[in-house]
Amino acid sequence: MAFKLAVANTVIVPVKFTVNNAGKEEQHNFSLDCARLMQNEITAKTKQGDGLISDFMKGVTRNWSDQRLVIDDENNPVPFSAEAFDVMLSLPGLPAVAFNSYLKECGAKEKN
Repeated sequence: MAFKLAVANTVIVPVKFTVNNAGKEEQHNFSLDCARLMQNEITAKTKQGDGLISDFMKGVTRNWSDQRLVIDDENNPVPFSAEAFDVMLSLPGLPAVAFNSYLKECGAKEKN
């Protein structure tokens, strides 16, 4: 008999942060649609030496919603694509914020 966890293979990850935009604190809130990895998979991927957090996030992220950070020439939010996600991850600090949010949402949480 095989055993498995009763959780979906997908996790929706809310990402919240502020960025200094010409001296003003600008708040961003959006969600990433990510593949849920198990602890042993996360450990293996993060111990691969030269792997970057941004590479990890590129490997698990499938889509986004409600993002307004990456825009086109007419200042409209763009749909998810590998190229658009690369642009998003180029913002210093954002890969770490997204990764920490992923870890928080992907696993179990203690209930008070």
